[in-house]
Amino acid sequence: MKHWLFVPIVAVALSPGFVSAQDTAYKALRTIGTQRGEKALNQVISISGQSGRPQPVDWRISLDDPTARGGVRELDIVSGQISSERTPVRPSQVPSRPIDLTKLNLDSDGAFRAAEQEASRNQVGFNSVGYQLAADSATGQPVWTLEIFDYEQHSVGTVRIAAGNGTLVSSGNWVPQRADVDAQQRHRHSDDEALAGSPPSSSRDSRQPEYQDRKGDSADDASSEQPGGTVGERANRYGAAVAHFGQKVVHRTTRVFQTVGGWFQEKFTGRNTIDPKHGQVDEDDDDDNNDQPPPAPYSRPEQPSDPYSRPVNPE
Repeated sequence: MKHWLFVPIVAVALSPGFVSAQDTAYKALRTIGTQRGEKALNQVISISGQSGRPQPVDWRISLDDPTARGGVRELDIVSGQISSERTPVRPSQVPSRPIDLTKLNLDSDGAFRAAEQEASRNQVGFNSVGYQLAADSATGQPVWTLEIFDYEQHSVGTVRIAAGNGTLVSSGNWVPQRADVDAQQRHRHSDDEALAGSPPSSSRDSRQPEYQDRKGDSADDASSEQPGGTVGERANRYGAAVAHFGQKVVHRTTRVFQTVGGWFQEKFTGRNTIDPKHGQVDEDDDDDNNDQPPPAPYSRPEQPSDPYSRPVNPE
């Protein structure tokens, strides 16, 4: 029973999804030497790997093979095993001189550390690295070429390092942080829109309703009767109407008392000093009767003269 449990566990551990992604290029070369012999190592023209974090899961080793259809045989190495083999008609690596592995003194992990330092010096962050080891076309020396990618898999820099002594051959194509570039583009786009767009209308008042300029009593009166507008505008109109109504009620109540007091004063003394508008028209009378002449103050049916109703004068 234990024997059958061990088989699936080993199969899962050797599957590509379970790989720890820490195998370096040296380990992939040792796999080729172990399974294909020393002759295959003398035919290596390139070693490449993509999406290294920091090392790739799959190392692709291209061999110079005149018997292959395109002249190149490609072997994929995953977790110390040859996972696939192909002879493409149009290989990704053009046949060139084989790499002199005796001059190889820098593994892929050392190349990553050098590229990481160079990216930090240029203030560029990255998410993954693409590797390629090949012989330089001019000198024939093995050179690592590392292309650096951000989180969106955009290339943000390239570093070339001599695999013989680890010196920096070249670096360039550095791109600043993507967030900074996007922010600059958005800022520039908003500025362009502001310059190209028409100026805002001068008739529009963007202030709060209570601070806007009033355009006249007639306009205010008309707007106070309109049910439209925002909640704040309707609340302001309603509050103003309530305050105006309260003032009119107080004024009318005061006028009633003044009118009654003035009537009694005039009744007994013949003078009316309490009512300030005795004999005048009240400006706050009902607006519906503005077109009609006001009635005579204290109009009453004419009474016959009563000798006992005359004002009392002291002798």
